Amino acid sequence: MTHFLSKAQGMPKSIETAITKKICTFIWNDRKSPPISLARLERPVSEGGLGLLNISARNEAIEITWVQAFMDLSNSRPAWAFIADNIINSLKPDTIKDQPEINSLLTSWDPPTRGTKANRLPRHIINLIKTTKKHNVSLAPLKLLESLKNQMPAWYHLGAPQKTYHRTKDKCLKDTHNAMSI
Repeated sequence: MTHFLSKAQGMPKSIETAITKKICTFIWNDRKSPPISLARLERPVSEGGLGLLNISARNEAIEITWVQAFMDLSNSRPAWAFIADNIINSLKPDTIKDQPEINSLLTSWDPPTRGTKANRLPRHIINLIKTTKKHNVSLAPLKLLESLKNQMPAWYHLGAPQKTYHRTKDKCLKDTHNAMSI
């Protein structure tokens, strides 16, 4: 049940810290200085540990499953991921006006995780963005399906070098012909 709630609602850092503290108190009988580090006790028994649950690592693994669902670009993508896209895209820089509303991880701009713009994001979305940055998550398929190719943005493409699309012909394609995808 706890794992489900953590997956569904996330676990605040304060709860994570409180649970870890309870584990330490139980294991070390309220000793001020622990004789064995918690990291050692979290190792498997085969490596000399007790196999204690690492709450922080478990929560990070749960965050990664959220990133996996967010990165799913197939028809089975969850509805919350589309909503998250819209919320994140509402923060794109003013200089990017012509980009279609798509998954921000497919573009070259970087969603904020701090500052006044980031303050408008829900905590779960900030955690999602921070997790993608921490683990360098990006789209790197071996073979891209035709349906996914059609979703890729032509402008501000994540694989394009900086200032690639600032020529007159690019402006014509964007403004006159409304070209938005590859």
